Amino acid sequence: MKNIRDTPVLTDTYAKVQDFRPQSNSTYLFGQTSEERSGHISTWETDAPTAVLNRIISEDRETFSTANTQNSYSLRSDSDLARFWSIEAPSEVVYLDITGLPHSIWAALLRSGLALSKELIVTYAEPSNYRRSAAPVEGQIYDLSASVSGISPLPGYAVLSERFDSDFILVALLGFEGARLSFMLEHVQPGTDRIIPVIGCPGFKPWYIFEAYVGNKRVLIDTQAWHEALYAPGNCPFSVFYLLDEISKTRSETAMKVALVGTKPHSLGAVLFALATENPVELIYDHPIRAEKRTDGTERLLAYHVSKLVSYDPAVKRAKQRYRSRGISR
Repeated sequence: MKNIRDTPVLTDTYAKVQDFRPQSNSTYLFGQTSEERSGHISTWETDAPTAVLNRIISEDRETFSTANTQNSYSLRSDSDLARFWSIEAPSEVVYLDITGLPHSIWAALLRSGLALSKELIVTYAEPSNYRRSAAPVEGQIYDLSASVSGISPLPGYAVLSERFDSDFILVALLGFEGARLSFMLEHVQPGTDRIIPVIGCPGFKPWYIFEAYVGNKRVLIDTQAWHEALYAPGNCPFSVFYLLDEISKTRSETAMKVALVGTKPHSLGAVLFALATENPVELIYDHPIRAEKRTDGTERLLAYHVSKLVSYDPAVKRAKQRYRSRGISR
């Protein structure tokens, strides 16, 4: 077990989004959806006159553009991502708001930004409520996803070779959507004794831990994985980072696959771990198509100082140096 001094939680918490202000002369990157919380910028933007706001527009899973320049960038191109940072976010301090951005975009920008030694602060606004399903069925308490696009790698992140097919542990970062977890298990097909669920506790709301169990009840019972359940605060990527590191050091399996089914902060922790670890790891993601207005309201805003993790964890520093030496694409 690591000493608590070696596992810092590098997070600033704002009880209301109106309390947040980006640093002077910084760049604030964000996306916007039909969810109210993704538009929280409007509550403070007039009080941050020196910050450059740049909205990222998702074109597809491979490309994106920005509102400020209308330039288009490929998520799989080293030169495009380097050009993005040079043109769109040249400031020393850059905020990356993942609230309204798809995983494919924010994960690629995080990887490339860290490789280029940007001081990155990732922000995330919690919703007041998730929208409950009008006709709930098993594994679908909330109306969060209309469908899934299918499992495919996040741009720039590794896929394990076939030699690890029978020698991996699956860590499933759980949300409420048991149907998505079932779909991922069918695709990955881990041994039932090699599944570790990670549940957000405490969650954004005190009762979310119980609804996570209810939403994933069938899978957890069928696989008996509930015996292996571990916990990490639902809004803390650093806790997930340290937990995955601990699992990788204590399990006998050679490789790890991480299913991203839970909160974005949990996914952020998994992405940081995938960038830092020298062990074989693959991120499993099904690219869900989000339901319209899937949440109501906005509550706390979290600011994660992900660049500072490099100072505390030598593995992250080595990973950054490794990516810079061979280019920022994987």
